[in-house]
Amino acid sequence: MLPYVVVLGLALAGLDVVLVLGIGLVVSGVFGFVLAQEYDVVSFAGDIYLGFESMVEITLLSILIGGLAALIKATGGLAWLAQVIAKFARGHTGRRSGELSIAALAAGSDALTANNTVAILVTGSLAKDIAQRHGISPRRAASVLDIFACVVQGVLPYGAQILLAASLAAVSPLALAGSVYYCWLLALSAIGFMLWPRRAAAPR
Repeated sequence: MLPYVVVLGLALAGLDVVLVLGIGLVVSGVFGFVLAQEYDVVSFAGDIYLGFESMVEITLLSILIGGLAALIKATGGLAWLAQVIAKFARGHTGRRSGELSIAALAAGSDALTANNTVAILVTGSLAKDIAQRHGISPRRAASVLDIFACVVQGVLPYGAQILLAASLAAVSPLALAGSVYYCWLLALSAIGFMLWPRRAAAPR
């Protein structure tokens, strides 16, 4: 389990992902050399190749989805979505409408790009503008943006995570998307906190 713990710890420490994976690979190889009697460099190279081979399909699919996301952005799809959300946000006042606008912005962008990181980067400036207009703290706005981008990413049948899990489990991505209870519960919890009335500050 140590290679997995090392990879998780380095990732949480904020180390570059390529370095994290490389270090994890080296640690795994060292354990193989030390603990397995007939494990050698050829076996190690073969295991690395098998790992690459098992990821070819999902890698190609991710590249295709990334290209489609760039095409959507270049042809104005994300700009149109941003305009629609901005019109709604400007037409309504209050914290709730602002947070719902940010949530819709994150969810819609991720549905178009199938990449939560891209969705957050593309919509971050508009979400900041909405937060300032509606008196939402930057920390809360960032949380709403992140939560709903990840929620949608976790249930998209054509998202990389669902497609990879479906290929490993040999089930339909549509069937799997409906069973990701964590994402659905996270969305319901976040919406509940957004709709919950804010307690007024105590007078000084």
